[in-house]
Amino acid sequence: MFSSLKNQKKAEELIEEARRLIAETDDRARGARERLERTVAEIDKLRNHLSKNTLKRFHDLFFRIEGAEPIELVDVPERPFSAQAEELTERLDAVEPVEIGGAKRGKLSAVFGSLSAALVTLVVAVVVAAVATGVPLDPQTLQSPDTARKILTWIGGGAFGYADASPLFGGVGLAAAVLAAGLIVWSILMAKSSGNNLAEAKNSFADAQTYHERKEHYISAMDALSEALERLGEILETIDIFMQEDNAVLRRILHTEGRDFQRYKEGSKERVVRAAHCAEAVAPMLSITIVTSEGEPSEQLTDTLQKGSLYRDALVAEEPLPERESAASKEKKEEEKPSLAIETGESL
Repeated sequence: MFSSLKNQKKAEELIEEARRLIAETDDRARGARERLERTVAEIDKLRNHLSKNTLKRFHDLFFRIEGAEPIELVDVPERPFSAQAEELTERLDAVEPVEIGGAKRGKLSAVFGSLSAALVTLVVAVVVAAVATGVPLDPQTLQSPDTARKILTWIGGGAFGYADASPLFGGVGLAAAVLAAGLIVWSILMAKSSGNNLAEAKNSFADAQTYHERKEHYISAMDALSEALERLGEILETIDIFMQEDNAVLRRILHTEGRDFQRYKEGSKERVVRAAHCAEAVAPMLSITIVTSEGEPSEQLTDTLQKGSLYRDALVAEEPLPERESAASKEKKEEEKPSLAIETGESL
C-alpha cells in the first residue's frame, strides 16, 4: 500500500515537473521571438533608410563629380532581413506540442472498488449470520434491534460456540472485516493504477524534455541572432550619421568647387575619396544572409560585424578607413565561401 502511494506521488510530481518545463520553454520561446521580431523590424527600418535615402543621396551626389576614381555600389536586395528571420521562427513553430495528461487515473475506480468490496463483505456476513441463526431474510425483520443483536452475537463468537460471545465483539469484528476488505481491494487497484500512472508520467516527462531540447535549440539561435543584429544596428546607425555628414560636405563641394575632381582642393579630394570608400563598404553590409540553413547566425553576419566595427571605430576616431579589398581578393573569397542560402525544408 505504501509503495502504491509513493508511486502515485512520484507520478504526480513528474507530471507537474513536465508541465512546468513546457510552460517555461514556451515562455522563453515567446520572449526570444518577440525580441527577434522587434530587433529585425528596427534594423530593416534602418537598412531601408540607408539604401533608399543615405546611399541613394550619396550616389546622386558622387556621380555628378567628374574625374573621381570610379567605385562599385552593389545593389541592396528588396527582400528584408525579416523574411530570413521568419524561416527561423517557423521552425520553432514546427516543433510539435506535447500533451501532458493527469496522474490520477484509477484513483476513483479504486475508491469505488474498495467501497463495493466493503459493501459486499457486509452483506455476505449479515446473510450468513442470518441464515445460521434462523432469522428470516426480509427487510422488516433485519431492521429489528433483536435481530441485529442475534446476528452480531453470532458474528462475535456464537458461530464458534464461545460462551463470551457478544454483540459488541460482533460489531467490532464486522467493522474490521468490512474495513479490511475495502483496504485490500483499494490496495490492489491502486498498485495497478499507480504503476501505470508512474510509467505514463515518466513517458510524459521524457516527451517534455525532448520538446524543451528541440525548442531550446531555436531559442538559443534566435537569441544569438538578436544579439548580433542589435550590434549590427548600432554599427549601421553610426555609419549612417557619418554618411549623412559626408553627403552634406559633398553637396557643399559641388556647390563651391564645381564638378571637376581634379580642380578640387586637396582636402576636398580626400573627403570625396573617404566618403566613396565608406559608401562602397557599407552597401554590402545591407545585402548579407543573416542566418544559415542550420538556424545559426551566418558567417557573413559575423564577418560584417567585424568589418563594420572597424569602419565605425575609424569614423569615430577620425582615423584612416580600413583598406579596401581588391577585386581579385573579393572574387577568391566568394569562391571559397560555402553557400549560406536558407533552405526551405527542415534540416534538423
